[in-house]
Formats: sequence, structure tokens, C-alpha cells
Amino acid sequence: LAAGASIPSTNDAGSAGAASFAVAALSAAVSFAAVRRRHRRRRAGAGAGSGAQQQRQAAVCRAAAGSWPVDSITDPAKVVQPPEDLASWRKQAWVKLQEGGDKPWPAPANDRLLRAARGEKVDRAPKWIMRQAGRYLPEYLEFVSRTDFFTVCKTPAYACEVTLQPIRRYPSLDSMIIFSDILVIPVAMGMPCRMEPKVGPTFDFAINTPEDLEKLNLRPDVHETLSYVFDAIFWTRQQSKNQIPVIGFSGAPWTLMGYMIEGGAVRSFERAKKWLYLYPEASRKLLTALRDIIVEYLVGQYDSGAPLLTVFDTNCGELPPRMYEEFMVQDLKYIASEVKKRRPHALLTIFPKDGEMGAFEDSAFDVVGVSWTQSPAEARRQCPTKTLQGNLDPTLIYADPAQIKERTRQMVKEFGVDKYIANLGHGMLPTHPVEGPAAFMEGVDSISREDAPSPSSASAPAAPMAQGRPEDMVTIHLQDATSVSVPLGKAGVRSLQTALAGFISLFKEKMACEKPAARRWESLDFSYSHGDLVIEAFANPNAFATIFDVKIFLMIKSGGGQVKVSSECGLSALQGDLDTFSNAMAGDFGLGVPAHPPPVASFPPHWNAASAGSYPPPAVSGPGFGPPSNIPSRPMPQPVGLHFSGPPVAQADSLGLPPPQFSGHPGQ
Repeated sequence: LAAGASIPSTNDAGSAGAASFAVAALSAAVSFAAVRRRHRRRRAGAGAGSGAQQQRQAAVCRAAAGSWPVDSITDPAKVVQPPEDLASWRKQAWVKLQEGGDKPWPAPANDRLLRAARGEKVDRAPKWIMRQAGRYLPEYLEFVSRTDFFTVCKTPAYACEVTLQPIRRYPSLDSMIIFSDILVIPVAMGMPCRMEPKVGPTFDFAINTPEDLEKLNLRPDVHETLSYVFDAIFWTRQQSKNQIPVIGFSGAPWTLMGYMIEGGAVRSFERAKKWLYLYPEASRKLLTALRDIIVEYLVGQYDSGAPLLTVFDTNCGELPPRMYEEFMVQDLKYIASEVKKRRPHALLTIFPKDGEMGAFEDSAFDVVGVSWTQSPAEARRQCPTKTLQGNLDPTLIYADPAQIKERTRQMVKEFGVDKYIANLGHGMLPTHPVEGPAAFMEGVDSISREDAPSPSSASAPAAPMAQGRPEDMVTIHLQDATSVSVPLGKAGVRSLQTALAGFISLFKEKMACEKPAARRWESLDFSYSHGDLVIEAFANPNAFATIFDVKIFLMIKSGGGQVKVSSECGLSALQGDLDTFSNAMAGDFGLGVPAHPPPVASFPPHWNAASAGSYPPPAVSGPGFGPPSNIPSRPMPQPVGLHFSGPPVAQADSLGLPPPQFSGHPGQ
């Protein structure tokens, strides 16, 4: 239980150079495509062989990008084994800790994560990465190729070793999350599960009808059936000498129910959602049972030495907000309040991926996770009193390390160091390069508390400044009745309209596809610059498959890159604002461009501005696309997705371009 030496931290204050967000996203997509091609070729040439042999071959290939640390153990037979009475030792340690009253576990040598979760001041943002252990690490691939996934989960010594692997590779991490799986709860209820290669978790049977609930044990003895998780947490705490905290976790009731009804990992939770409508009483029965099991499971993890506990509601974005509020939110709030009632010192995180995070502002959760589809400003608005965690787009980990570092620095500055935990917006992917997380950590560590604004100042309105030429001002309506007037001018409006027209065409084309997999597509990136003004519009592809009015994330910068506006607006609202400006200037374009250009007929993946028909294309560079005009020219890879750099606004004078003017309460 004693604290050991602190883990060394990486603190690189050097800047990563001028790399724009649009270029970073573009390179990430290109890198991702290249990695996918390499892995397809690798699988095609693997030939016949057992799954273990293929996994070992993949591990060797991945190791070429960077071998595992010398102290990592890749042979399960060589793992340090705990004493046979580990469970008894664990229980006695908890009883002894509670002698004389309720006490928290002794703080680790590096308690930065715990202090941030409590909302206390920290010198820099703490960091960890969802799924930081396993899947992408060559040392893990070699280890698991000699056994199997659930054997690792159920063997405390194996789970401990895999949990420590990323700490050895990335010693500046501020926490480790125990290696396990959210599906151990259904397994404890009587649903055997196996991890199928290239498929994912698969149950021996699915819950098809309410009668199938009779096959389950809805009240299992958690401390008996899941004791291996508790032992793994306790053993990991001992092996790490309490240098950094261990995070425990569980899936949320709805996420677990979805997997149980679908029978495993699926792209769509159609059957599970159907259950909520067809069998509301049976759904409530299963959700309540899962809720109560989760409470016991989290309490058991805390008692084993995990001071921070996370509830992952990965699939909450599959539900309409009203249904999520009706079926799920109250259960999640109950879980938090019940765990806090029984273990007041426990810290709790909820990650409602792509869901209604504002619903947890009045809950007992200390930390709210933020998906990469939400902006930091919007997250702060919805949960002003909570510590936030997130939210770098996981796909960016494929990009050049310098771009990852710069985008991470920007993210930390937008969130602010106080009441913030740096992380990805979801988990690591199996094909991620090992260099990506290192760049992410360097970016986080390079921003101190003095470099980043506090959450309160991050939402303060920008100082009002002089207005530009009236004929160039375009009013853009943002969220919560906020609006901002910016000097886009006719040329800027024309460029943005052309980009949106092509974007809408592709959106409709993809949504019309019968196969959900065909709906995956790249993002819209529009960057317009003139003088000190830069306007960036970004739409994340993962938000498009389930919504009808796409949200556009806008960032407006002025005065040497200072962010003046960081907000969201609906695509339809942005279209309307541009149309209003165009209609007011009707006939003044000189080229017969209609106020709102119709969508182009087709939109192939490598569409460029020239395919917009008779509309004059914006100035672009590279093979169809190019970097923003304020970024130095450099060789561009064959791009994937949209990227425009519009022509400069025609100005009659040579005065400096004024920053935007606000109406309403602009926030950030």
C-alpha cells in the first residue's frame, strides 16, 4: 500500500511548427488509407495458418515500427505470479484500511489525475488514453498470440502485465486502466463469450425474447464471479508500487444490454432498440438487473485499489435523446449516487459517447467524458461544474507526430488545464502506430497551467473591436441564439457555398446507400483566410449517419492565430445565413452564380472544385485540394476528402482586417 517512486514525466515545451487543423485531418485520412492498404496486403500474403500464428506474424510486423520495451514480458509463462492467497490478501488489506473509520486508499506518488477529477488545481493536464493497453501494442500482440483474450482478462497476473505494458512504453502517462472487458458482466450472468478474430466478441447465444432472460442469473454473486478482476486490480497496484492510480471500469446498462441482445459486436443496434419498443417491461427488468450488478462491481473495484471508476456508455448515441433520458439516464445517476453513498471517496467518470452529456451536470459523477464529435466550448457549456475528459479524434493518431502534437496543444488550450483530463474522444484502434500516442503525450505535457486559460475564461466573449466594411459583413447564427458577424465578403461566401453544395451531394449519396459500411466517408474541411482573419469549418463524418441536420464546427481566428470564436452551428442555419447575404447581393457576382448553387450531380471521393460545374472554383493548390493560404506551401500527398482555400476578400483599403463583431451572448 505504500507509495513508490514517481514515474518520470515528459515535458517538451517546444512548438511543433505551423500545421493547421485542416491539414492535420487531411494527413490523418491519407495515413489511415495507407495503413489499411498495408494491412490488406499483409493479410492477403499471410497464407494458411492458425489464428495464433497469424497474430504472432502481425506482432512481428508491428514490432518493425518500434520494438517493445526491454522490460515487457511477451511470454505468459514468464509472468510474475501473485501468491496463491491473493484474494485473501486483498480483502484483509481493505479491512485494515477501514480500521478506525472510512478512509480512502493512500494517494499514489503521482496523483495529478485524482486531483483533476476532484476539480483541484494541477500544474498541467493529466493524461491517459482509452484502450491504452492491448490491441495496437506489438508487445501485447505477441503476448496474446500465446494465449487468448479472455484468458488474459481472467488471469490476474496476465491482466497486470498487459496493464503495465503501456506504462513501460510511455512512462509519462498519469494513470493506467486495468486490462479487462465490459462484457465480463454478461459472462458472470451466464452468457459465455469468446473473442473471434476480425469479428470481435461473440456470445454463445443472444437474448432474442423475454423468455430468454430465464437463461440468465440476474443476481450473480459479483464478488465470487468477478473476483479475478478485483485480484488483477489489487495485484497491479502492488506491482506498480502505487506510482500512478489504477482506473477501474464497467459498461453502462444500455451498452451491455445492446451486446447481449445482438449476440456480440455489431455495427447497428437495431434489434436492441426494437426491444425497448416491443418489450418495455422486459427491457426494464434487464436494465435494472444490470444496474444493480454494476454498482456491486464498481464498489468491488474500488475496494481492490481503484480510486477512479469509469462507466462507458459507448452506444448511447444510438438512441434518440428522449428515449435515452427515459430508459438510461436515471439508472446511470442511480449508479453514481449509490456508489458514492457506499464509498464516499470514490471518484466516478461517465462517458456518454455522442450522447446527452448535459444530462449528467446534476449527477454524482465527478468527470464527464467528451466525444470527439463535440467541441470543448459546447462541452463546457453543458457541464460547467464537472471535470471534462477528452477529446482528440482517434483517427488523428494516424497523422504525422508533429501534427498530432500541435492539434493536441490546441485541444488542451481550448479546454483549459483546470478541471480537465486529456484523452482521446474514444479508444485506440488496432492499426494505430505506436508513435502516435507518444506525440499526443508530448503535446499535453508541453502546455502548463500558465499557458492555457481556465474553464471560466475559456467561455468569456472576445473583446469588441471595430467593424469592417458593411458590404463584406456576413452574420452567422451559432448555438443558443448567438450570432457573429464576420467580413467574409462575396468571394468567401461563394467559396463556402460551393463547398457546402458538394458536401450535401455526397451526404445524400452516402445516406442513400443500402449498406451502412458504405456510408463511411471523409470530413468537410473548409478554410478561408485573408490578412489576420482565418475561418475554419469542420464537420466530423461520424456524426452524419444518425442525424439529419449536420452540425458544422466553426473556428474563427484573428490577430496572429488567436481564437475568437469556437462554436457549432447547424448546416441548414449556415446555408440560410449565406443565402441571406447572397440574396442581398443578388446580381453582383458578375458570373451568374445563383444565390444558393444546386448540389452537383455526383461527388466521387476525389472530387475537386472544378466539378462544381459552371461555378467559379476557389483558388486551390495540390491535386484538387490544398492547404489554407496562410500555411507555407509544401508537397501534399494524394488527398482524401474536401479541403478548400478560398480567394482573398476584395478590400478597397489597406487597413488591418477587423475581428468579428458579436450579438447576443457569444460564449467562446
